[in-house]
Amino acid sequence: MTPKIIYRSKAQFALLQKLSKVAKTSAEILITGPSGVGKELYASYIHAESLRASKPFVAVNCANLSVDMIENEIFGHARGAFTGAVTSTNGLAAAAEGGTLFLDEVDALPFPCQAKLLRFAQAREYRRLGEPHTRKANVRLISASNVDLVERVRCGAFREDLFFRLRVVPVSIPPLSERPEDIPALVEHFVTTYAQEYGVPPVEFGSAARERMQAYGWPGNVRELESCVRYLTCLDLGRPARPDDLPLLALEPPPATEGEDGARPTELSLKLGKSRVIESFERAYIDAALRNSRGNVAEAARMSGKHRRAFFELMRRHGIDAEVFR
Repeated sequence: MTPKIIYRSKAQFALLQKLSKVAKTSAEILITGPSGVGKELYASYIHAESLRASKPFVAVNCANLSVDMIENEIFGHARGAFTGAVTSTNGLAAAAEGGTLFLDEVDALPFPCQAKLLRFAQAREYRRLGEPHTRKANVRLISASNVDLVERVRCGAFREDLFFRLRVVPVSIPPLSERPEDIPALVEHFVTTYAQEYGVPPVEFGSAARERMQAYGWPGNVRELESCVRYLTCLDLGRPARPDDLPLLALEPPPATEGEDGARPTELSLKLGKSRVIESFERAYIDAALRNSRGNVAEAARMSGKHRRAFFELMRRHGIDAEVFR
């Protein structure tokens, strides 16, 4: 069954038309876009529209795997390949046989694994760990990233040959802020979905709340919008939601009036003034993200478009404990 992608914008209509066309081919596709736009949903849509729709769609988030486990997870291992490998195990490449293998956050692959993925992408051949012979695979390869892969190639963190092999068909998913006409349709969809799931009346929004949602930038994109509606559905307010009910991130930096020591901005060095604004902004952002995710660090990191390790480092730097938000 083809996943339902909710939209009203002309840009999304044109994008889905493009995806339906490229789905009929076997070309590799690279989906890019900020965190929270639903890149896996679009990959699943491509699979469902393809000739491989009756075969498996297998997704893996490369950022969630340790460096030591990535190759084993994707390609599998032979018995005795390492301590504890008492049986042979197939990887996700074999699990996706005949269908589609979706590699999310492909930029997280370490350099040695990129070489093996390149061979797999070029010849659809791979070796399980500890196995001398190669195996053939019949899979469609779709990758995704929320970072600038061109910049990663420039700085030597991502192989140029792999980049062009994965990017036969580039697909860019715009952030929700660039298609605000999709917001009402998405809100309506999530309101119905979670009212049915939780068995409560559908949440209603007052005109001021709707205007606030329409004007808001949604840095966490569709995922943040979904979390917002889900949160309000859980509250079961019994009245239309107001702007102050919305669990939105406080992204505006503090006004540039006086420094913490009472000094005017012109009396501070540019470097010191800038660092204070950034520090204050980061703390407010992390606090709001954790409040919105109710202390779920992984969800807060996803909404912020950051890797979990980087988000933990920001929390540590600012002395923020997720427990206080739970």
